[in-house]
Amino acid sequence: KIELNRRMSETLEAMARALFKSWFVDFDPVRAKMEGRWKRGHSLPGLPAHLYDLFPDRLVDSELGEIPEGWEVESLGDHFDAVKGVSYKGSGLAEDGMPLHNLNSIYEGGGYKYEGIKYYTGEYGDRHIVVPGDVVVANTEQGHDRLLIGYAAVVPAFFGDKGIASHHLYRLRPKPRSPLTAVYLCSLLNSPQMHDTVSGYANGTTVNMLPVDGVQMPAIHCPPKDIITVFDSLATYAIRRREEIAAESRTLAALRDALLPKLISGELRIQDAERFLKEGAL
Repeated sequence: KIELNRRMSETLEAMARALFKSWFVDFDPVRAKMEGRWKRGHSLPGLPAHLYDLFPDRLVDSELGEIPEGWEVESLGDHFDAVKGVSYKGSGLAEDGMPLHNLNSIYEGGGYKYEGIKYYTGEYGDRHIVVPGDVVVANTEQGHDRLLIGYAAVVPAFFGDKGIASHHLYRLRPKPRSPLTAVYLCSLLNSPQMHDTVSGYANGTTVNMLPVDGVQMPAIHCPPKDIITVFDSLATYAIRRREEIAAESRTLAALRDALLPKLISGELRIQDAERFLKEGAL
């Protein structure tokens, strides 16, 4: 079941990334209209009829190359504020305390890694606080492979309504006037093209460091709010489902770790374990 959950989570992540690439990198809806493949009142795979009027039918030149007509080119810093997390000491780590989202909380390639969480009892400021829905970006990496630095994750609700970010992360939040959302930002930063741009700002010898300019200076194209809203609703469903899967997997793993030694030692019979799991609806 844990392995099945892992595969399901990966599938949901892949679906969200594929949708982002189709709409905001390859501009498939726009090209389908330009080529006459998508007509008003008709649906295509991944393009229901009710979305037809959201997309233009023309690409225009910009500093980023061709983009859909009506989409603006601005910088990341026009839309998001970036703050570095708390610099902490190992003595502040504990078994319990404030959830500390850290470098190990982000997968190589992006996405949130639940098993990477730490807990912290030391001092921190209000600026270091993260809440569910915030975006965290890795700003440090050993070596220069760029497998982690510049990649992003959305902070899940799984660890409660408040936590803190470590100094190895930037916390990014949309500015009030921006039509762009945290979910869109995370998808953008984890796309290959944008990751190449952002991680290109990194420098260092043994340890690669990403200056804040790397998440503020890059130019991006900005779709209209209505398109972002639709994408956000679809991608958010995938995120919430992944959170449910992660919670279930952690519960199953805890039960496995508790029951397996007793089964091996003979302290607990298989029938008793099966009854326990059935009573717990697992």
